Amino acid sequence: MTTPTEGVNAMCISNGNSKMEFLEIGGSEHLRPYWKMYLSRAFAVIFVVDSADHSRLSLAKRHLHQLIQQDPVLPLIVLANKQDLQNAHHIPEIHDALALSDICENRKLFLIGTYVTKDGSEISSGIQDTKEYLAQLLFENSAKVN
Repeated sequence: MTTPTEGVNAMCISNGNSKMEFLEIGGSEHLRPYWKMYLSRAFAVIFVVDSADHSRLSLAKRHLHQLIQQDPVLPLIVLANKQDLQNAHHIPEIHDALALSDICENRKLFLIGTYVTKDGSEISSGIQDTKEYLAQLLFENSAKVN
């Protein structure tokens, strides 16, 4: 079983002249105030939701909407995790539960179903899609700067 992030994880990837920093901030109540601090330096937000946790989707919706109202055009990637579980909401249900139609008028939005295998031997196509989308966003962002 994959456990939720407890705290903050940081990682930097360098490739020649470019550098990408990833910051993962857990979703527990005492960490949520930190989310807004980092938005000004972000080129995208990745929001992970547990597709099988039906009782917390409304809470996820509320926090997602609060977070992204800070920047109305920042691209958003929603990862609907645990899609491999039998009781997981399907992607259209996640879209509706998070009211994503209400927030994507001026924003690039990508909703991706993901899962993690127990032994880590398989990478879901959703994770590969996310990597490609992030690379595209980074390219677009660097083109604006140059």
